[in-house]
Amino acid sequence: MKQGKTYTNIILGLFLAAVVCYFGYYLYEAKYEPLRTVTAIEYEAGAGSYTSGFVVRQEVPVRSGYEITTLMVSEGERVASGQSIATGYRSTDAQDRQSRIDRLEHELEQLDYARTYSSEADEQAELEAQIENQLLTMSRAVARRDMNTVAERSAAVKGLVLRQASSDEEIAALSQRISGLTNELQSLTAQAGSDTKTMSAQMSGYFSGTVDGYESVLTPEALQTLTVKKLEKLQPEEVDPAFIGKLITDSTWYYVLAVDEQLVQDLRIGDTVPVSFVSAFYEELPMTVNRLGDPENGKRLLVLSCDRYTQNVTLLREQSADVVFTSYEGLRVPKEAIRVTEDRRTGVYVMEAGAAAWKYVDILHDNGESYVVVLDKTSTNNLWPGDEIIITADELYDGKVLQG
Repeated sequence: MKQGKTYTNIILGLFLAAVVCYFGYYLYEAKYEPLRTVTAIEYEAGAGSYTSGFVVRQEVPVRSGYEITTLMVSEGERVASGQSIATGYRSTDAQDRQSRIDRLEHELEQLDYARTYSSEADEQAELEAQIENQLLTMSRAVARRDMNTVAERSAAVKGLVLRQASSDEEIAALSQRISGLTNELQSLTAQAGSDTKTMSAQMSGYFSGTVDGYESVLTPEALQTLTVKKLEKLQPEEVDPAFIGKLITDSTWYYVLAVDEQLVQDLRIGDTVPVSFVSAFYEELPMTVNRLGDPENGKRLLVLSCDRYTQNVTLLREQSADVVFTSYEGLRVPKEAIRVTEDRRTGVYVMEAGAAAWKYVDILHDNGESYVVVLDKTSTNNLWPGDEIIITADELYDGKVLQG
């Protein structure tokens, strides 16, 4: 028993010694604290919220009455009124027939180019110049992502290459080949008239291949009377299986969300707020405050609008985002550098000619480990960018000579 008690006393003694050393070290550091400074820099911080809301657009669903429908336009593509957007088929046979028609049209286009140039471009050098010109046009189209031009020019290039690689006897046989393919194409096209139909856009807009049931629930008109309570209970309508997509007919789109009323108390209609959508944009998107609803149980409905990037948001609906409601611009000051006078005014000490100089500061925003303070350049007595702010030093006062 005595031996166990001895071990206990030794352990308690070591623990007590460690505690004394710990507090002794920090007391010593507090009294003989070394000089540490940081440079005042211009800084911008925002106060906002990570939240969830709905993207709203003016949308018109597109219907197909055919068993099989293939789209002819891509997601987010701008289409004109009357432009072909899809092809409908009554059966798989009709779809297979259309694939053959497309191949025939493409092959005939190439052969026509080859036959045309066979009589107009006898010299090899001229053919090479024409091929080079077509390739240059295609490269420019690829650079601006104009795939329609690329598709059009590809047939010309293939036709020219075919002419360049063919003998005069082979070119002479083109007319017979073209005649046979043309007859086949006419026959297939006649058959397709009864079970294949090309569908055109009834109006201009951005095409989206997704219909989610919110098209008639969330409209720009509905946003004018929507409340927080209605937003929280919002449900989509059942989607008609005949819908193959939709047209977004207005370039202005909206983001509606419910936020704590304290966050938007300084916002006004027409203000611009930065919004960062998750997985949609790589940078902040400026949006305009379109509507602020009345307070409801501590929350308010916020409607933001934007008239750009419509083609990038065609697939977004219920979407999370970072919304910055207030932005603060000034100087960044570490919290540990801030000192408070007896009359409750805040300020910092800075290094000037080897001595401490006191400068008052007005705090704009708490940014976690630092504050954003007012940048006032009307007087050299104020804190300026480049000033060496004193973070720690022993017994500071205005005018004290310091050694680093």
